[in-house]
Amino acid sequence: MRRACLVTTVLFAFGGGSAGAQIASPQPLPSAGITATPAPPVTAEPPRVSSVDGAFSLPGGVWNCETLANSTATSVYKLENPTTISERTKLMLPKHAPVELDSLFSFSRARNRWTVSLQDGKYVGVAGPWSTDTWTFEGTYVEGDEKRPVRLVYLSLGADAVRIDYRTPQGGSWRTFSGATCKRTIP
Repeated sequence: MRRACLVTTVLFAFGGGSAGAQIASPQPLPSAGITATPAPPVTAEPPRVSSVDGAFSLPGGVWNCETLANSTATSVYKLENPTTISERTKLMLPKHAPVELDSLFSFSRARNRWTVSLQDGKYVGVAGPWSTDTWTFEGTYVEGDEKRPVRLVYLSLGADAVRIDYRTPQGGSWRTFSGATCKRTIP
């Protein structure tokens, strides 16, 4: 799992607990003069395996991106609370004023899945935790009366680099229609 190599990975245990040492109390001796066999020492429980979710590695630093259309963008991800990450992207388009886009990633512990809402709900998708190189949201893009299925795909490119693609079904497969390659800088 290459997600673990990100420099600013934040480990977040979903429902995990920490193990504590248990101390055995001395056993009272029986009154009949028989010596009691001491109880075997009690050792601490082994630590529980924590879930590592690559989504929590996104906050920290500034992500500088180059889009497929050769535009540039900067994105900042912020951990709002233990289950919510916000993203603010400033897209620089040639011959146009910069465009700001906001996204919200929310994790449901009960459903063990993420929901993302982009551009005030124009795109809403769901995905499981980010536990492999690829994190794929299945969702719907809405513009006016038009609704179409769109996949939002994050692909880890190693430490502090990610490829983000928007894909739509075309000819029996999913084709990228927009995307960017982003690298993180930490001030």
